[in-house]
Parts: sequence; structure tokens; C-alpha cells
Amino acid sequence: MRIRPGSSRDVATFTRLSNAQSQWLRGENSWQEDELAAILISATGEPADNDRYLEVGGETVAAVHVHMSEPYAKGTINLALPPGRDRADHARTLIGAAERIVRSSPHMAPDAALQLDVAREDTELRAVAEELGFAVIQKMTSLEGDILDAPAPAWPADVEVATFSITRDLTAGYDVIRETFPPKLGGWHLSKDDYEYSVQNDPTALPGLSVIVRDAQGPVAIALNFLDTTKSNTGLTGAFGVRTRRQRQGLGHALLLESFDRFRSRGWAHARLATVLGKDLDDDNYTLFTDVGMRPLFDDLTLAKTDMTWP
Repeated sequence: MRIRPGSSRDVATFTRLSNAQSQWLRGENSWQEDELAAILISATGEPADNDRYLEVGGETVAAVHVHMSEPYAKGTINLALPPGRDRADHARTLIGAAERIVRSSPHMAPDAALQLDVAREDTELRAVAEELGFAVIQKMTSLEGDILDAPAPAWPADVEVATFSITRDLTAGYDVIRETFPPKLGGWHLSKDDYEYSVQNDPTALPGLSVIVRDAQGPVAIALNFLDTTKSNTGLTGAFGVRTRRQRQGLGHALLLESFDRFRSRGWAHARLATVLGKDLDDDNYTLFTDVGMRPLFDDLTLAKTDMTWP
């Protein structure tokens, strides 16, 4: 068994391993190759620095990608770990490699944590992570809805609804996302670099899908929408936010229905999104989304390790 660094040529390998894991757990792929390339080959890290591949008998059997971005308070681990012999040992090896990557980064804060998302049904991987000092801090629930019969959005009279423009709205859109999900939230935060790279380079960020909403004081809501590659004829709301001063006024409800309308215009019949609203393990209060016809599909647990001893 040996561990090697990654390269840009390994995107196909990571895609294959990640999809094998997802098919085993949930019966669907997790990525298309060009979509995953926008994450592995990103603005915030090169594959040789942030990826490791595990080989057994000359065959690559598992991999890890480590993501580090502003404010550099955590390193996020993404494992591609299909079923197979010695899977738990492979997980231990790759999580250890990920920790070394984070420790060696000159950018990371001294008290930075490691964070790992685990499918709730992957009890084996959760047990390994907890053995290594990780603890569950929240859950992220993926929801899906059939949208062919969804009603038209009803907008407040004082807002302007427009198609998100990269050239015009890039900064304004991030201002809304950052206020909705600030770094202090901890479990989910989208850095400015990651946000800009995603909307400019992800091949599933099709023109005309995303929405920005303004009132007299400026931008108040945004939905970043994508083509979902896990299920045919499906749109994905990848990031969704409403400024604090306009929350609980129907903007979120209208923004979802507007997104559904744009998905339907492409001939798509389904919508998906993920949320941390019901972050407690037993919290299933997704009223905002169930009110527009969505239903929970599956949960991912976010585990964090905060008691790292740094050199």
C-alpha cells in the first residue's frame, strides 16, 4: 500500500471512486468529471498539494481531497472511499494524510479544525472518524421536489427580480451569501474565492438559472442555481440566501418558486437543494421547503475535530 499526491490528470480517478461510493450508499452518482474538476482544480489549492491517492497492488482504491479557504479556520476533507476490503483502514490512512496536509499549510489558523461530511447511512466511516477524535456538529439534509405543478412566485411589490449576472452582480451576490452564512456559523460557510470560482467555472452553472433580488436599499436575496448531475431533468439550488432585514417576508418562498420556474423553462421536472436548517440530528423542521413541495431525501453528518495539537 502506498499514498501518492494527486495531479490534474487524476480528476477522472477521483470521479470514479466518488461515484462508486455514492452508488453503493445511495444508488446514484455524485459527480460528473467536468463538474468535479471545478472543485479539485480550484482557486484555493493545487491537486499535488491538497489530494492524496491510496494504491494497493498498483491499483488506486481510494482518495482524499482537502479544501482550505478563507478565513482558514478549518480544513474540509472529502473522501472517495468505495466499498471494499480494509475500507476502515483506508479511511484511517487518508484522514491522517488529510490532517498532515492541513497541519503543513502556512495559511491555516493555529486553532483550525478538521471537518468531514459523512453520509448518515455510512456507519463504518462515522465510527472511524469518531475513533480519530471527530464529533458530529450538524447535519445537512438534501431535499427534492417535483416542480411541474409548482405555482408562480408571488413577490412583494417593493423588490426587483433579475437574472444573476457574473459581470454585474458578483460582489452583490456574495454580500448576501456571507450575511446569510457568515464564517462564525462554523458548519457551512462559502468563502469569496470559492464562490467566485464556482459561479465562473462550474460547467453546471448554466446561464439564466440564477436569481438576484433587490429592494431600494440594495441586494436582498440570491439563489445560485445549477444543473443537477445526480438525476436527469433536475435543477439544483446550490446556495440560497436572504438578508436578515428581509427574512420572514415571503422572499425565500418566492425565490424557490422563481428557481423552479427557471428549471421548468429548461424542460426539467425536478429540483434539489441541501440545507442546514434542521441541523440537530432529530430536527426535521423544513417548513420553508416542504411548503413548496419538497421532501427530505437523505442526510449528511458534519463531523469536526477541534482538539488538534499543532506544531
